[in-house]
Amino acid sequence: MAALDVAIIGAGPAGITAGLALRRAGLNAKVFERADKVTPLGGAIILNAVGLTILRRLGVDIEDIYNGMRAEFRRWDGRVRARINIDEDLLKRANANGWQSGMMRKELYARMLDKVPDDLIVPQHEFERFEQDEDGVTIHFKNGHVERAKVLVGADGVRSRIRGQLYPDVAPPKPLGIAVWLGWCEAKGIEADCTVIQHDQNFQMGYAPLVFEGKQCFEWWLVEQYKGEAPPENVTQYVKDRIGHFAAPSRDILDQTDHDKQLFRWIVEYIKPLEQWTTGNVTLMGDAAHPTSPYAAYGAGMAIEDAYILAEYLKKADMDDPASIRAGLAKYEDLRRPYTNYTTKFARNLGRIYHSIPGPLRKVRDFMLDNVPGVGRNIETGVTEDAEKLLRQVLDDFD
Repeated sequence: MAALDVAIIGAGPAGITAGLALRRAGLNAKVFERADKVTPLGGAIILNAVGLTILRRLGVDIEDIYNGMRAEFRRWDGRVRARINIDEDLLKRANANGWQSGMMRKELYARMLDKVPDDLIVPQHEFERFEQDEDGVTIHFKNGHVERAKVLVGADGVRSRIRGQLYPDVAPPKPLGIAVWLGWCEAKGIEADCTVIQHDQNFQMGYAPLVFEGKQCFEWWLVEQYKGEAPPENVTQYVKDRIGHFAAPSRDILDQTDHDKQLFRWIVEYIKPLEQWTTGNVTLMGDAAHPTSPYAAYGAGMAIEDAYILAEYLKKADMDDPASIRAGLAKYEDLRRPYTNYTTKFARNLGRIYHSIPGPLRKVRDFMLDNVPGVGRNIETGVTEDAEKLLRQVLDDFD
């Protein structure tokens, strides 16, 4: 029989959450990472009350950096078009002071790593290939090491090699047609009490208050259409030309950002939604399964959800019975794949509506957003309905 219950490839948020949750469930799990050393890295992300609940259960302390806020979609001049309202009683049950919070991935990652046992992560192990049989999976690494596990989990990102071996006919990632400038700054003299996503005819500029290294800060982003353009030479002027006219405090946030050190460009890639995540005893999670656009703003959060729910179903399986293991994997996929496929599709569609339609249709779009109540309501329900359902399920069905 296999030496490990679960082998996880990739020590990002999904892989580490899976390792912590599986160990908490009493399973023998290890996370294999190709890097020489796992270090806290990354810019700003969004985490919601589902992620807060999961991390709290795993012992990860983020209470002082979870700065829960309401969220609004606005026109560039500040007019509110839609509000994301989550059931207040549900938030109270989750002990969350708001639905979502801006957060620096670097700080979240460091706090997750603080909870990692010394033997959980195995560095310098780059995945090469796997072989399956009735009893489990044999995993080969480029350094020559071979590992046996009852379950193999691909948490190895948008260019997942495990996905490539499982489903070789799936096309590789390609540009979504959107570029994102991601930045952050300290909030010196700037106040805001909600997360804001605002648009003019061509661009999105959003911002979210956050706490980083004990300081009040903002994360912010500019989303624009991308057709293969090279980055500009003068980034500061480029960004201000596009969104410097947006309503306060947008310009103050731009002015207080060090554009050389606190701003970078991300060319968003995607894959066609997968019809299957699991074959035999091998499954996927996080960006390996469902890379998402910035209009979901929740890639890391969905990865954390995947990992925790996978552990919950494997915890209930008989790990000495291949049929029971595969039934657990099927339950995991049946819950997560429709939810994440819907979320990523909704995000892609919003991106297309805001950045890919011709100029004359953008005027029609904006007129409808400003004058037809049902349009804003569709955005509100698209964001909230399934998210509320998931939070209830985590609170009621999983422990």
